Order: sequence, then structure tokens, then C-alpha cells
Amino acid sequence: MGSVIPAQVEIREDRAMDEITLNTQMRSDYGRKAANGYRADGLLPANIYGLGKDNLTVTVDRKEFSQIFMEGHRIFTLEVGETKEQGVIKEVQYDALGSELLHVDFTRIDIHQKITLDVAIEIIGTVANGALDVPMKEIKVESLPAGFPSSIAVNVIEMKIGDVLRVSDLEAPEGCRFAEEPDALVAQVSAIVEEEEEVAGGEGEEGAGADEPEVIGKPQDEDGDSAEGEGSGE
Repeated sequence: MGSVIPAQVEIREDRAMDEITLNTQMRSDYGRKAANGYRADGLLPANIYGLGKDNLTVTVDRKEFSQIFMEGHRIFTLEVGETKEQGVIKEVQYDALGSELLHVDFTRIDIHQKITLDVAIEIIGTVANGALDVPMKEIKVESLPAGFPSSIAVNVIEMKIGDVLRVSDLEAPEGCRFAEEPDALVAQVSAIVEEEEEVAGGEGEEGAGADEPEVIGKPQDEDGDSAEGEGSGE
């Protein structure tokens, strides 16, 4: 069983998430055809709901949202006409290939109530020996909306082969707590398994003494098998 990550490994809090304002436009057309039309115009269909208020159907700039989303932002101030809504991304829908944004849902939040979000784990540095495995790419963090870090940064420079980092080894940023099982695996360092040189060497010597191997599909002569292969292909 691997040892717990050494105490001197730095686990630092990154800066808080920036406050992002996203302009929206009300939409009145619905259905697949209308949605495709919005996307063709560079807009992304979206819904805003929650806190006992009426649901709003809007659009946001597709390119702007995609860039902000990929940077890890999840909390937004949504401008809807003359009003502003505080919201967090609830669901993002992609096409079947997972490459094209189709729709996004925002749920309203109360800035005085704690919420839980997935925050990216940022690995700082590299390990000197062994292979670093980081199965936990994001960690659930509970906090007031204004207190979320943009990422949880973990410095792995001091980790050695056999070291294991679990959620219980992390120190949550001030005002936050990790909403994960304490024993959940965050990262570990294992030895690199190398191929045995003797096996590779033996195969090389055997190959050197043999005739050139026949390539599957290689013509036996200029006319015979080559011509037959072309004919069968048609």
C-alpha cells in the first residue's frame, strides 16, 4: 500500500473565479428548426430557471460562451433586458460527436446560499521518478457563490513512487469544503514498468538469421498473383 503524500507537498489555493457577465436575448421561436436557425446565426439556445421564478428562454453568443466555459467558469451574471440574474451552469448539451454545443441550462442562485460545483484540479510541477496518475480531474467544492476558487492547485514535485494523495490530504480554501468521500483518490505515483530487453534482443537475433519475411498481399511475380488480386477486388 502506498504511503500518504508527504506533508511538505504544496497544496495551494488559486484565485477566486472571476465574475463573468453574459448578455442574453429573449427568444420566442422553439423546436429543432428554430434551434438550428439560432445556431446558424452564432447563437446558443438557453434556459434560465429556479428560485420559484418564471422560466426564461434566451440565447447567448455561442463563441463567447464556449470560450468562457472552456476556461472553467461556471457562475454568471446573466443580463436579460434591464434585469440581471445570478446563475450557475446546470447542464450543457453537445451533439452526438461531443464536439458541437447545442444547448445550455442555467439555474438561478442566491448569493447568500452555499452551492456545490465541480472545480478543476490543477497539477503543478512534475514528479522526478515514476508515473503520475491523476484519476480525479475535478473535485466537488461547496461554498458561497462568491468564494469559489477557479481551480484547486496541487504541487506534485515532492511526490515519490508509492505516494498516494486522497481528498482527506487536501486543505480546502477558506470558506469552502470538499463534497467528496475523504478516501477518494486524487493522485498517485507508481513505478514505470519497462519491457524486458532480453525478449526484444532474442527476437532481433532470430529475425537477423532468417530470410526476408513474405508480406501479406505482396505479388509473387509481375503477372500472376498481382493480376489475380486486382481482378478479385473488382
